[in-house]
Order: sequence, then C-alpha cells, then structure tokens
Amino acid sequence: MTSFTRAVAAENSGDLEEARARYLEVLQTEPQNPRALHRLGVVELRLGRPREAVILFQKSLAIAKDLDVYLDFGAAMAALDRWDAAATVYAAALRVAPASVDAHYGLALALHRQGRPQDAEPHYRNVLATHSHLGEVHNNLGVALQDLGRVAEAAAAHREAARLDPSDATAWSKLGVALHRMGRGAEAEAAFRKAIGFAPQDADNWHNLAGLLDAAGRPAEALAPGRLAVALAPASARNWLALGNAAHAAQRLQEAWRAASAAVLLEPSDPAARNNLANALRELGRPQDAVAQYRAALDLQPDFPVAEINLALLLSSLRDADGALAVLRTLLARQPANGEAWRRLGGVLAEAVRPDAAVAVLRNAVALDPGEPDAHVDLAMAAAMAGWSTLSVDACRRVLRLVPGHAAALGQLVHQQRLLCDWRDLDALESLLLRRVREGAEGVSPFDVLSCASTLADQQSAAARWAATKARGAVPVARPAASAALDGRLRIGYLSADFREHAMGHLMVDALETHDRSRFAVTAYSTGIDDGSALRQRFEQGIERFVDLRRHTDADAARTIAADGIDILVDLTGFTTFSRTSILAARPAPVQVNWLGYPGTLGAGFVDYIVADPTVIAPGEEGFFTERVVRLPDCYQPNDRRRAIAEATPMRAECGLPADGFVFCCFNSAYKLTPALFDGWARILAAVPGSVLWLYAGNPQVAANLRREAEARGVDPRRLVFAKPLPHAEHLARHRLADLFLDTLPYNAHTTASDALWAGLPVLTRCGTTFAGRVAASLLRAAGLPELIVDDQEAYEAAAAALARSPDRLRDLRQRLARNRPVCPLFDTPRFTRHLEAAYRAMWESHRVGGAPQPITIATDDTGGPKSAMQGEGEAT
Repeated sequence: MTSFTRAVAAENSGDLEEARARYLEVLQTEPQNPRALHRLGVVELRLGRPREAVILFQKSLAIAKDLDVYLDFGAAMAALDRWDAAATVYAAALRVAPASVDAHYGLALALHRQGRPQDAEPHYRNVLATHSHLGEVHNNLGVALQDLGRVAEAAAAHREAARLDPSDATAWSKLGVALHRMGRGAEAEAAFRKAIGFAPQDADNWHNLAGLLDAAGRPAEALAPGRLAVALAPASARNWLALGNAAHAAQRLQEAWRAASAAVLLEPSDPAARNNLANALRELGRPQDAVAQYRAALDLQPDFPVAEINLALLLSSLRDADGALAVLRTLLARQPANGEAWRRLGGVLAEAVRPDAAVAVLRNAVALDPGEPDAHVDLAMAAAMAGWSTLSVDACRRVLRLVPGHAAALGQLVHQQRLLCDWRDLDALESLLLRRVREGAEGVSPFDVLSCASTLADQQSAAARWAATKARGAVPVARPAASAALDGRLRIGYLSADFREHAMGHLMVDALETHDRSRFAVTAYSTGIDDGSALRQRFEQGIERFVDLRRHTDADAARTIAADGIDILVDLTGFTTFSRTSILAARPAPVQVNWLGYPGTLGAGFVDYIVADPTVIAPGEEGFFTERVVRLPDCYQPNDRRRAIAEATPMRAECGLPADGFVFCCFNSAYKLTPALFDGWARILAAVPGSVLWLYAGNPQVAANLRREAEARGVDPRRLVFAKPLPHAEHLARHRLADLFLDTLPYNAHTTASDALWAGLPVLTRCGTTFAGRVAASLLRAAGLPELIVDDQEAYEAAAAALARSPDRLRDLRQRLARNRPVCPLFDTPRFTRHLEAAYRAMWESHRVGGAPQPITIATDDTGGPKSAMQGEGEAT
C-alpha cells in the first residue's frame, strides 16, 4: 500500500493527524503532486486550519485546474468569511465546469453574503433547474427575493420548500416572514405557528410570532411569545427589543423599560435599543432620562430620523421649543424631503404659539406628502390658530377626502366655516358631526360641539372622551400631608391661559382682586402669553401671588401647584384655546373646579365642581354634568367695575352707520351666527324700514359672505354694517351708537352681552337649552331686565320689531339699566365674590369631613350676602 493510499484510508476513517502525516510523506518525495496537495488542504481545513488549507489549494491549482479543488478552496474562503474571495474561486470553478451544481450554489451563497442578491438569484435558479428537490436552495432563493423586494415570489419559493419537506421549520418561518410583509397576517401567523410546532426551541420562531402579533395591534398576545423568545435566547438583544415593543404597546410600561434596558446592556452600541429605552423612559414619566438616551442613540448614529423626531417631540413637550427646533432643522438640512420632519417642525412651532411660521412649514409637509392626512390636520389646526380660516377649511376638506370619517377634521371644518359665515352645506356637516359624537367618535373638540344644535348629553359625551385623552399619561402628584395654610386661610389657585387682554381677563380680574385676603390666600397660575397689556399688569399687581407656568411642562406645573399646598384649584380655561387640562388630570389639589372659561361640563372625573347659577344649569339637569353643580344666587359670571369706557363717542359716520335709522347690533364672534338666526334677522330688518344691522367681522371674508347671505334673503347688503377691531374702552364707547343688541342662539353672547349692558345697551335674547345658550338670560336677570328674555324665535322677532317702533319703551329700558348698573347683582363684584367664597368654603368643608363632592346652592340674606351653603344628594332648594 502506498503512502497516498494509507493517507486516504486514514482520512476516510477520521484519523486526521495520521492522514496529515502520510500526505506530508507523499509531498516530501512528490512536492508537485496536485492530489496530495488537495487532500492535505482538505485535512487542514477539517482540523480547523483554513489558512494553511488555502495555501495548499493554491499550490494544487497552480499545477492542475481541478473542480474539486476549486470547490474545497471556495469552502475554505467561506470558512474565513472571505466571501469576495469565495465568489472569485467559485466563478473560476464554473469556468472549469460550467454545469457544476456545487459551484453555482457556492457562488450564489458567496454573492448573497456580499449583499448582492440580484447576482446570486440566477445561480440559485441554475441549481434548481436540475435539483428542484433541494428545499434549502428554495429557501435561500426566497431570502434573496425578499432582499430584492419581490416578496410574492419569495413566498412561493418558501412555500415550495415547505411542500418538499412539510416538517421544515425554516421554510415555514421564512414563509411567515414573506406573508407578513405582504400584509397577509392570518396566513403568516399560521406559518409561524407551524414553524414553532416543528422547532419549539428555536427562539427566532417565537420572535417572529411576537413581532407579527404586535404589528397586528395585538400586543397583549405578543407578550407570551416575546417572553419565550427571551427565555430561549436571553443573550439576543433583538429578542429583548421585540418583547419591549410589545410591552410598550400593551402599556406594560415597567416590562417595556426592563426589556429595553436588557437590550441596551447586551448591545450598548445599538442605537435602536437606545431609542426604545428612551421611549420607555418617556412613558414612565422620566423625560430627562429619556432625553439622555435619545441623545446617546444619536451619538451612535447621527443619521437616525426616528430618534431625532422622538427627541424633538419630547423637548417640545418639555417646553424646550428652541431645542426641538434645532434637532428638526438639523434633520431637515440633511433630509429636506422628509415630510414627517416638516410636519413635526410645524407642530413644534404651533405649540410655541408661532402659528404663521407653523403654517409655512406645514405647507412643505403637505406638498411633500399630499396623501398624508395628519399633515393636513396639522395644517388645518395651525391655520386656525393663525386666523387663516379659509386655509383651515381647505385643509379640513382634504383630510375628509382622504379619511371620510375623520371626526376631528369634521369638527374643525364646522367651526372654521362658522367663523367665516360660510354656510354652504353647513347643516349637513353639523348633522354629521353630531351623529359622529353620538356614535362615540374620538377626537371631536367639545368646543366645536357647543355652537351646534347639540344637547347637554352630546356635550357631556364629547367632553368625557376629550378629557380622557387629555388624562392619558398624567401621573398623580404628591401633595403636602397638611394642606391647610399655617395662617388658617383657604388657599385658592386660579389656572388660566387668559391673564391678559382677553374676554375672560376682563370678566375675572375684579373678582380675583376682591377676595378677602384675611380668609383666602389667592394664587394666579398663568399658562398663557404675557402680552404686556395694562390688564396683564393689573393681574400681576392685584393678586397676592402671580406664578408664570407657561414654560413648565404639565407635570412640572402640577408639581408646583401641589407643592404650594393649594386647597382648591379653579380652572378658568376649560376646553378653550391653550387649555392645559393635563395639569388638572395630575390632581395637584384636593378640590378642583371648572368655572367661567368653558360653558359646559369638562366630563372629567378629576374635576369636582362646576360653578353655575339657577339659569345656566336648570334644576334637574345635574346628570348631564360630570362635576357637582354649585349654584350662585345671581349669576355665575363676574364683572369688572373698573372696566373703562372712553368718554368720546364716535360719530355714526365714523363707524359706517347711517345718520338716521334704528341700529340693531351684535358684536358676537362670527361662529355664533347661524343661517336660521340670520333668517330671523332678515325678517326683523324687513319689519323695521330704515334699520341697519351692525356686526363685528374681523375677517373680510365674513363681511363678503354675510352680504351675499343678506342679498339671498332679499335684504339690501348695504343694510349690514361691519365694525372694525378697536381698543376695549373705545369698543365699549361705540355701543352708545346702537339701539338694541340682538343675541345669538344656540350659543349666546357672554362677555359681549355684559359689555353691552355695562355700556348701557339693552340686550334681547332667547333662552336656549344648554349652558352656552342661557348665559345672556342669566346676565339680564342679574341686571334687572328679565323682560328682554324670550322663549322662542317668533317672540324674539316680534320683540325686536316692537322695541324698534317704541322709542319710549327703549328709552325706559336704557334708563333702568343706567339706574341698575351701580347696584344690580351683575356688576356688584364684592357681592359676587362673597358668594363665590361661600361656595369655596362649602366645597372645602365637604372635603375636610371626608365626604364626596355634593351639589351646593348659595342662598342670600336680606342684604344680598351669603346666608348659607346648602348641600345634599339632590339640589338644595
């Protein structure tokens, strides 16, 4: 037996060291023996010495071009992860033997591993042309096709592999991946479960199932397979990431944090793991820790748009608008076509109360992605903030074309069309909006519902869903154990965005200044802008403590209020513009109250009381208010006794009014006007020849639309006169030129009615069926003019015409109003404040004895002061 024969025998028996020795013997005598060089190379490869094997294969091939040597050489290069070299060797093999299945397969694998699936595909297919029974090749072809985005073809390849071997767990798993990418979730789930059945210990199968269930909106179901994947392969960061994603979506926040932390521990240089950990920390209410992790992710991968956008949104929520803008602008400098980044930039600008800039940015977002409804929604909102109602209407209509059932856009559209007095198809839109509210649609602003022909039940339903949204993520704050002030005073906090030149500011300033400081410690918490006005300065100087929370996050603001030991927190903003309801959701005060800013229920379990009066909330309506109703004896609305009226009265001509003729006026916001109301006004003008209707129109489009509506009703458009904006004192002075204020319904005049009465102008109103539609009636009763309240449209029109024809009666009303003004409850702010304080004491007493909030009615003594605060399960009488 020759040395070569003995070497081959030793190799075949597995005695590799003996084989190596014998092949070396052969090469000592025959150093150019290609077969010995080849076989020794194979032995070295099997002994784990691929580098030595490569040298031997090269020597053998230099002597003779042999297919088997090329194939083994290619395997050696693959073992060294030298896939480029392996591809070169297998290509050389094909030049020697073009039909070699092994060479084609080796080249396919080498090309695929280099990230060249398009070059690998024909070689996989060449193998399958003669060896179609090889499931492994079908699977690898499928992976290449998936890499090329040809997912349906990939699924077919994996399905064929599974057909050839129904127990091939790999085939089922890869088929599931392809089907998932195709959006065929049920089939993908079935495939993954088949894979699990055949290979239950393969963590990848559980990982894939967890990802599928999470993506399908079934995160609670994804948790179990995610946990199994982690248990089977705890050293795999991707498994922890998948579990963390499912836990995050399932609101299992602590588990999401633990999973993301494990992923970061295993792969500290993985930016995706850092981003996920930041997401978890953000949801746990640890925003600063989240910021640090987002920044760590971006240090690892500066070009990471998802993390950049997440960081920017978090910074914006932390009131760091400059930081958020810097992050997004850096991203956009690098990716100017990133529509999502433009949209988020617009949102940050809007949040920072820079609506004009937000509109410009959001135009870019919709231009880049016109089919993205969220971009149009954001543009609609920013345009509304900027006062560009026409643009807002257009954006809302685009949203509804893209998503016909979009409730928020529908509500916004209705409100913006009302602001423009654009009544085209308005009745149908309002009916649709109310239907959506009654169906339980989310996203409808309760404020948009108030001015529709809505019921108290509609308003409560919309408010409850809105409040629940605002409460998401709010974490209750810790309050001091002893909340009673050391000086024995009750600590009242007023929360508002409107401590400035604003209708609410004018109403509440005097009442807040008039509090009895010996019994009440008053703090104003401002979340709105400082407009530098005299009214703002009056708030800051006239209230015991003034705290600016505008740049505080909701959580920080709640902590500040709680740390101050506030006993009763009164929200003066409600669901109007710039509200910060999430502050209340954190429960910074033991008693929380809804008053003045929003004429309706907040629908929130975290608000205990609503301040009202017997007119705006009639007995028996308490069930439509989530809060307990507190009824003050006269009117729920305070007024400012120091409200200045300019001494000089403008000439009629200066205001565009005719020299003669009766002047009806209504200075309400345009959104309170309705087609039915305008029908009635047209009939009143027809009944009073020579009369004009004086309206407020801040937007020129309003005047144009109303003139068109007047003409359509047979009224000369010139009989409509439009008032321009003026400083408040001058605005009050021009009321002297009007003869009668005509109120609106279903949303009354509120501050505008008290302005008119303060200026000496009688107001004619109809009493509606909701809080917002009864405010003027409450004001008139408190002013001593209840006869100006009528019940229906016919009486309203008849009364307006009759007063216009009865100058003596109208003069009598003006004189009574002038006599009443110094003494009537409506303008007696000290009287009002004593009643309000009595209500606060009753609220606090109920809390002090450990009882639940109860309805409260403030009665008066003979002097008009508070006599008692009556409480009970039913409304006290």
